[in-house]
Amino acid sequence: MEIFNLPNECKIDKNIPKEMIYKNAEANEKLKRVFIDNVEKIRFMYLLNFSNSNIQNYINDRERFEEIDFIKIILKEKGKENVISKLFHQLIPKSTVIILEFKTEILISTSNKKIEKERVIVEEVFNSNWIEIENKILEDLEYKKLNSTNLKVFYEDTIEKVRIINLSKKLNSESNIESENLELLEKINKEIEELKVLRKKETQLNRITEIQTKIVKKIKERDSILKK
Repeated sequence: MEIFNLPNECKIDKNIPKEMIYKNAEANEKLKRVFIDNVEKIRFMYLLNFSNSNIQNYINDRERFEEIDFIKIILKEKGKENVISKLFHQLIPKSTVIILEFKTEILISTSNKKIEKERVIVEEVFNSNWIEIENKILEDLEYKKLNSTNLKVFYEDTIEKVRIINLSKKLNSESNIESENLELLEKINKEIEELKVLRKKETQLNRITEIQTKIVKKIKERDSILKK
């Protein structure tokens, strides 16, 4: 969790028994096996709130940002990180930053949640790719570099930075990705990947050529945005 450089006042650093997760999730045998085979250790590392940071709460009928929990999950092996991170976001009602760690790599997971009929609904999970822990790109997630207007803005800025880091790594881009271009670049990149899948499945030469032309056009569009 050192990548965030959070204030010492936020530090919890307590172990979370895996059995507690099974019980709270009412996990079936298959899900229990995922944890047994893949999770080495779970630690509640930091809790960020107004009292230890002076960052204001944000509360309305659909959203409550009174604290942000930082959880570290040390894995035995890769492969089930999406299942594990999603389960944690569903279990923890507060806004949560999950750091999955495997050897010298980390994966950062955040999510959008809302309150609906007193239930927490996870709308979307944002997982980064695996990143070497010494990668300088992670410096963008340092506490003092995140927007501290209130806890909602702070968490949303964290999500945005995770998405930018993820996209930069996918594109192998050294250019700074501007926030206002993020959704468009994600959309274009997704379209390129979908076209590549279609191209691989296609057997007719004329269709392959047509799809390749579309891919090249999309790549040029993406590159022109990155160069702005």
